[in-house]
Amino acid sequence: MDNWQDITDTRLVRPIHPGEVIADILDELDIDTTKFSEILGVSNQIVNEIINCQSSITVDIAIRLGKALGNGPRLWLNLQQKVDVWDALQSHKEEYEQVMTLV
Repeated sequence: MDNWQDITDTRLVRPIHPGEVIADILDELDIDTTKFSEILGVSNQIVNEIINCQSSITVDIAIRLGKALGNGPRLWLNLQQKVDVWDALQSHKEEYEQVMTLV
């Protein structure tokens, strides 16, 4: 937990949501969300929720993104994990400080 705390304690703002990265990529590629959802094989609603930072990147979506964009799923999962850890630490920081370190 210390490594994650180091990352979030020194960070003043929430890490960028992967949906924002996807939106930028789609702008650069001049692809709309409808076409991109077809490429991914998912609904347009799912793509829009991710781009609007309303949904998280699941393993399934990460694999699809990695395949479509040629960069593999790990990037997308790592971006999502940073957001998830940040959010959890912001919401429950005092509770986590009460957890005893065993090793």
